[in-house]
Amino acid sequence: MDDRPLRRKYARIERERRFVLDRLPPSVDPGEFERLDDLFVHGTHLRLRRVTSASGQWLATKLGQKIVVADAPGDARLREMTTIYLPDDEGARLASSLDGLRATKRRYKVPEQGFTFCIDVWEAPAAAAGIVVAEVEAESLEALEAIAAPSWATREVTDDVAFSAITLAARG
Repeated sequence: MDDRPLRRKYARIERERRFVLDRLPPSVDPGEFERLDDLFVHGTHLRLRRVTSASGQWLATKLGQKIVVADAPGDARLREMTTIYLPDDEGARLASSLDGLRATKRRYKVPEQGFTFCIDVWEAPAAAAGIVVAEVEAESLEALEAIAAPSWATREVTDDVAFSAITLAARG
């Protein structure tokens, strides 16, 4: 009777690199973004994210869990990610009842080298406001490593915990 196991793999492996920027690249339209309101739930690996358009229209609410990959716990490029999509009202109920670190950022998307770079401009907490971090994902580590650092990036910060989302959220 193994047709109903207690544990199933619903997670996907996220392969990601991060870069810090001084400012948005000149090709980015500052009015074309999505706003991400995050709640990092205390005592867990859970993040509740509400995504809205630049005009404030609700786009998605996601409850996610991001944990280290068991086979590579020290590799900052790899995380195991699970996501549940929620209706806006259910996300709002969770957000009002859970305690944690809150953060807000604007996300811009830039196509380059055949990949989409997501550029986050932090708005809150106040101590992280103005920090600009770009991230890019790939289907394999080989493809990820083949991506050149963009000319508009100051430096790569994939291994620098100071630029992880949870660390930036904790600045407040």
